[in-house]
Amino acid sequence: MSFNGDIVVLRGETSLVDLAPDVGGETHPVYSEWRYAHGWCAVHVRHFAAPRGYDRAWLTALAAATGSPVLVCSVFESDVAHVQGLSGADYWEGWLDPGTAASRLAGDRLVRAHGRGDWARYRDQAAAWLEQDRPRVAQAAVRWAAAAGHTVPAGPIAELLGLRRDPFVEDLFFHLLTRLGLAALPPG
Repeated sequence: MSFNGDIVVLRGETSLVDLAPDVGGETHPVYSEWRYAHGWCAVHVRHFAAPRGYDRAWLTALAAATGSPVLVCSVFESDVAHVQGLSGADYWEGWLDPGTAASRLAGDRLVRAHGRGDWARYRDQAAAWLEQDRPRVAQAAVRWAAAAGHTVPAGPIAELLGLRRDPFVEDLFFHLLTRLGLAALPPG
């Protein structure tokens, strides 16, 4: 079974379910939670209603409620992931597994064009854009880490943004958290 849903990363003593009224219950259940040092956690939320609902406004409200930076990683079938980060007024977004992301973006563009256009050309354009955008995303991630209290280099983040999933894209996201300075706590 593939991994689907959002991984929401936040710091605070209040649970995500208590902070966000649209999380929990049957339509947006919480499946898993991972703990990190210094009060950070990552929460896997599935969406059986209104998928892809976590936008910049949602992140802004969550950041205001926690008083800390937040991240959301939207995972699609363990193949591709869209990451959004917010710290203060600094909002950024990027993609993990750029090859699969370029294919997905090309498919989305073809749908918006009602099936008209060249999927391969759209994919190549998306791949070029993702490659060109990678340094900017890495620098934004470094700023996010700084706001979270960690000094990290951009190089390893930029490198990770160019990797292909092996085998699951959510694994890349957990590696990204490590590169952002979040240290996972042992289970238990």
